[in-house]
Amino acid sequence: MFNGHSVKIHNEPYEAISPLRPELAQTGKSILVCGGSTGIGHAIARNFCEAGASKVVILGRRSEVLQEAVSKLRETHPDTEVIGQTCDIFNRAEAQALFDKFEKDAIVFDVLILNAVHYPAMEPILDQGTDRLWQDFEGNVRAPLYLVERFYKQPNHSKQKYCVFVSTQDIHRWDSAPQMPGYQLTKNSFTCVLQQIARDTASDVMQVVSFHPSVVFTEAAASAGYTKDTLPWTDENLPGQFAVWASSPEAKFLHGRFVWSTWDVTELASSKIKSEIDADPWLLKVGVKGL
Repeated sequence: MFNGHSVKIHNEPYEAISPLRPELAQTGKSILVCGGSTGIGHAIARNFCEAGASKVVILGRRSEVLQEAVSKLRETHPDTEVIGQTCDIFNRAEAQALFDKFEKDAIVFDVLILNAVHYPAMEPILDQGTDRLWQDFEGNVRAPLYLVERFYKQPNHSKQKYCVFVSTQDIHRWDSAPQMPGYQLTKNSFTCVLQQIARDTASDVMQVVSFHPSVVFTEAAASAGYTKDTLPWTDENLPGQFAVWASSPEAKFLHGRFVWSTWDVTELASSKIKSEIDADPWLLKVGVKGL
């Protein structure tokens, strides 16, 4: 339910976001996936391969896990060039060196998937203190913003770009993770940063979409003590496929907006709902509305 509308919810992949649809084909495109070794990021990388992307580069901090992920993708998708690059994107020197290398090697990207997250302290803000909270801003706002800037300013790349951010429901459901105030705050902040960038950037130059991936059973969830029976988990391929759809012209009407990956995209694009989105520049965006 949003803005008074009841929208069909999916927990598994469905036809409208299938990477096999010709309309969502990524043929000839190069994709950069941050945090693509496991979980949702890996599902996103896999579905871009399914969509026929020419090159998929996945970033990860753990070399062994990264190489295992690359091997799996290469084995199942031999027509896509899959590259793994070890990089801690939260380290500015490493991120800068990575993009400098891409430029030196004349590697350009058409799609940037922002999926990596800096994990916050599990304490109230005033208990953890200013310096600890600021680490979350450095990791979840400054670090991805640098990636977006380098992606946007790629030399010798004048084609349409797509920037997709894996955000969270916690940016608007403040009761969902009160034990992680830094996570809520910084994910909210970067979602807002991207909507401001989208305000000043035409969608046919760089299309920007943020989305909540739903509740997926990942390695991080398992390490936190959850099991496959703890919650009614969403299939990881749903956000994986949604990211491909969000990187297509079909999602243009959501430029600068935040949505849930579980919402039926056909209903979102229906005349009634889409007309409200088109008419209200602040709908599905971060901010205070109602004053």
